[in-house]
Amino acid sequence: MNFVSAIISLLVSVQVFAGINEDFRALKDSGVDYQVIGAVCEEVARLRIQEEYGSKYVVVTGVEYGDANRTIGELDVVVFENATQKVVRVAEVKCWKDYKGALAKARNQRQRFITNLESGKTLYFEALHNDYKFKKEQFVGNKTFQTISQKGSKAAGFDVELPYELKELMQLRQMMIDCQANHQCKEASK
Repeated sequence: MNFVSAIISLLVSVQVFAGINEDFRALKDSGVDYQVIGAVCEEVARLRIQEEYGSKYVVVTGVEYGDANRTIGELDVVVFENATQKVVRVAEVKCWKDYKGALAKARNQRQRFITNLESGKTLYFEALHNDYKFKKEQFVGNKTFQTISQKGSKAAGFDVELPYELKELMQLRQMMIDCQANHQCKEASK
């Protein structure tokens, strides 16, 4: 490795570290259970998507949906417009070592959601981390359903990639777990 490459590598490392610390501060009071491995990826995706959409939209993670008999699935990220109360984007977030398996899982979840949405059954939609509830009608007409994963995932077919590698996301996850355990961050809601 030559001197220029070493400097570039160092600058990238410092930039990633600064980004992780910034995201850590943004997530401190989320009250999300980071023991659930995928939660950190969903929350980082929420931060990036909220930056993209701004204050006229609300970005919610962990929206469970089901019918009168059972829970059918969970939507990792839902974006809805405040003015119209319509859902404008749904995303499945999968941060796995196996990109191919993660993408297949996300696509299966998308298809299950669409099949149930297009069915005649009455569905409920309820956010697990806050008080947001949605109606089936709010999702009708949404054309944007994306897959999101860690850095490097676009080459494997994901629509959007987060700015961190999997090991960096797991480092952030551990920071959140430690912070909650030490009562320095909002503890996970039960």
